[in-house]
Amino acid sequence: MIRTTRCVHWLAITTLLLAGTVANAARPNVVFLLSDDQSWNDYGFMGHPHIQTPNLDQLAKSGILYERGYVTAPLCRPSLASIATGLYPHQTGIRGNDPLMPEGTNRKDKIHKPLSSKLRNRMTAPMLEHPSFIRTLKDNGYATLQTGKWWEGDPLDHGFTDAMTHGDIYRGGRHGDRGLDIGRKTMQPIYDFVDKAKSNEQPFFVWYGVFLPHAPHNAPERLYDKYKDVAPNEPTARYWANVEWLDEGCGQIVDYLKKQNLYENTIFVYTCDNGWVQNPERMNSSIRSKREPVEAGIRTPIFVTHDKTIQPQRDAETLASNIDIATTILSACGIEPPSAMKGLDLRDPQQLKERNRVFVDVYQHDSDLDQINDLDSGLEARVVIDGWDKLTAKPSGKELYNLKTDPDDRKNLAAADPEKVSELSAMIDELLEESSSFAEAN
Repeated sequence: MIRTTRCVHWLAITTLLLAGTVANAARPNVVFLLSDDQSWNDYGFMGHPHIQTPNLDQLAKSGILYERGYVTAPLCRPSLASIATGLYPHQTGIRGNDPLMPEGTNRKDKIHKPLSSKLRNRMTAPMLEHPSFIRTLKDNGYATLQTGKWWEGDPLDHGFTDAMTHGDIYRGGRHGDRGLDIGRKTMQPIYDFVDKAKSNEQPFFVWYGVFLPHAPHNAPERLYDKYKDVAPNEPTARYWANVEWLDEGCGQIVDYLKKQNLYENTIFVYTCDNGWVQNPERMNSSIRSKREPVEAGIRTPIFVTHDKTIQPQRDAETLASNIDIATTILSACGIEPPSAMKGLDLRDPQQLKERNRVFVDVYQHDSDLDQINDLDSGLEARVVIDGWDKLTAKPSGKELYNLKTDPDDRKNLAAADPEKVSELSAMIDELLEESSSFAEAN
């Protein structure tokens, strides 16, 4: 079931219709494909020898693909918040998945639910204070659908006109609730939404935050059977099956849009929220990846595809960031991004080549809300990647890597090149000085 915006302003709708259906029909639709907990090389188009992702392969082949894309955080909630706002976690104040509960309490216990709910509402409040490309799309006449992962409470409060998720913590709302059925149990809410937007001659945006290949790794047995004899172990085979399950859903969206003659006027944007390396000894668990500043935790392919306007191109060197997604989508829809968003347009590789630098914030899983204005509270690492040089700055020390020769960041060169450490450290300091932090905004 899709929930729709509760308060309808009929004058606004009338004004929108009178603005001209021809103009609306010419504006591109947007489908945002977001995978969840997936390694950057676990795709057919990234060269995996066994995993089959034919639908994503075709989309990537048809657009601009950045092989060296990066998340803003190796943890889902702050990563998704950055995508929506075009801001880094140290700017949004959205850094962990859950609020830190007082000692002796547990957010999962029924007796502590009122406190947990109060803290989560306090935790999600900052999202309303920041720019959002979703809200901007809605303000410019787009129908906007939320499916899958969503951490910030009721999506209808954040620019979505339609939503699967309810976000009520008392009914199990946390990171997607009913929305997590998309891609695993049904695709119908997307089809219904597309039909409604088409009937209204309204451009649309779909947030496909599918809970895949995220655990539980319980893809249909027909998919597991494809990998059980080629994978090194069962946990890996189950994870690989979930990756193909993700791909199937993406293909179903493409097929439906083609059936409705909407594909050619639809932009597809793809990224992942954070990395994943399957634990070979344990189902549904990872090693040296998620929640860590290593390449396996923060790197992801990013692509933008639109058959009408984007020439196919594959870039194996230029750095791209999820911070660029909000500005790219708005620009592609002919909408000026809010000035607070500092991302670039992924459709313009030259812009990215000139910058060729990305940043990542790594915070603890639970956030101390009383220390939210302290940018270092809960900080585990800050990362800057400049070309092929990577600096990971932790409270315990700094690590330097050459990703050209060491793509899995295993050999720390900090002691051998203190000048490079100092140069990259200054870049992090400059970012923190230039960016409008959450503390300054409040």
